Amino acid sequence: MIPLDGHSLDCATLHAIGHGTGCVVDEGARGAMVANAAAVPAGRDVLKAKRQWLIGPHARDLGDAALARAFIIGHCAGVGDPLPRSIVRATIAARANVLLQGASGCRPQAVDALLALLSHGIIPSVPSQGSVGAAGDLAPMAHIARVACGWGPVPTELPAFTPTPKEALALINGVSLTAAVAAFAVVRARRVLDAAVAACAMTYEAVGADAGAIDPRPLALRGHPGAVEVGAALRRHLEGSKQVGPGRRPDAFSLRCAPQVLGAAAEALDHVQAIVERELNGASDNPLLFGDLPGAGEWLEAGNFHGASLAQAMDTLKIALVQIATVSERRTFRLSYGQLTPGLPSFLVEGTGLNSGFMLAQYTAASLASEAKGLAHPASVDAIPTVQHHEDHNSMGTIAARMALRVLECVADIVGIEALLAAQALDLRARGFAVDETGAPVRAEPVPIAPGPAAMHARVRAVVPFWEDDQVMHPALVATGTLVRSGGLLGDAAPW
Repeated sequence: MIPLDGHSLDCATLHAIGHGTGCVVDEGARGAMVANAAAVPAGRDVLKAKRQWLIGPHARDLGDAALARAFIIGHCAGVGDPLPRSIVRATIAARANVLLQGASGCRPQAVDALLALLSHGIIPSVPSQGSVGAAGDLAPMAHIARVACGWGPVPTELPAFTPTPKEALALINGVSLTAAVAAFAVVRARRVLDAAVAACAMTYEAVGADAGAIDPRPLALRGHPGAVEVGAALRRHLEGSKQVGPGRRPDAFSLRCAPQVLGAAAEALDHVQAIVERELNGASDNPLLFGDLPGAGEWLEAGNFHGASLAQAMDTLKIALVQIATVSERRTFRLSYGQLTPGLPSFLVEGTGLNSGFMLAQYTAASLASEAKGLAHPASVDAIPTVQHHEDHNSMGTIAARMALRVLECVADIVGIEALLAAQALDLRARGFAVDETGAPVRAEPVPIAPGPAAMHARVRAVVPFWEDDQVMHPALVATGTLVRSGGLLGDAAPW
């Protein structure tokens, strides 16, 4: 059971909660909520004060319970396919963590109502579209709050929770859905990046790349930590290689500049992760209550519900992911083109002509790369005003985060395709199959595979056999894409 305290939640932990790990309230955080709720000033109805310009005379005398219910129900306005259960679970935990900071004027019962959904396996159906990521992820969060309060759409065995008007606002305010989706994007991106470095090492081994590209000396002179880190990872993967060595002819940029390109993505990912984890533990709510004297706290109106930081971070991540995608696809192209990989047959099968080999795998990688480029258009640049121009600047952060997940699906398959073709090329080298300058098959000395690429090759071969002749390629592409998503290319096994 993971304790939530409002201050120490990270992306990996939230991802684990999303996939079923339980969580509980830290008792220190519960105490902070009790003290903060006691400071709520008497006689000031925050929700009515905020909404007086929208609430007509017939509703101004509503009781607190009726007002809270009307407010939450009125925001259940999402559309689109339901979000995955894992992301909804993570969103619930992320919102609970915000309230546990003890700055929202909420009682601990508000968090208990949220976490009861997780502990009883009651995961609301939350439409994926409808948030502009500024006044908060209001519509999707309202679909969660509705169930947490016992207001349907499906009855639960949980006791009903009747929020105060401020608790009704706090349950749906802030960008907790955006933060949860962003946390999933960070965890998945880290896994895809690691797989991309591994697949790149396989390709280095298959083509006999020049080791100068990963020599630590030039990388250190440039000074970018990401490139240094990726160069070191490639050297670890290629330790003991007889094929990758110094003094070879300079390689194309997709190989020679791999540390620089993947390293830039690694630095972007580190930056994005820091922003997301700051957000997970930040007071994404409004108004916030300050002061610790019972009944004498001060409400401060601010803009902490705006998702600009997350929106820009997710747009940055999408761009970094497209760099991983495009450089991987270019290596796939080189592996499939005999004139660019001396000694290997075009499309990586012996009977090219009768067989199409892996020609269509590169087609698919190119298609996915193009799709990822389109999705990388920044959502954060499109700030459409809402609510009669009162909310006149919106972040579109939830859109950026959801698009990042879609880009990740494309990139995972692109990297899987590179690993698939690199494994086939390594088999041909190890079997002593080669072609001469005219493309005619010749026998060559079998080439030993270095331990790192050999281990990755074995993991690919555990799900896809060596190809002698054409067959339906779809299962192979799905298998290697799944290997990337699970971390299996590097010997791990984790939910996506």
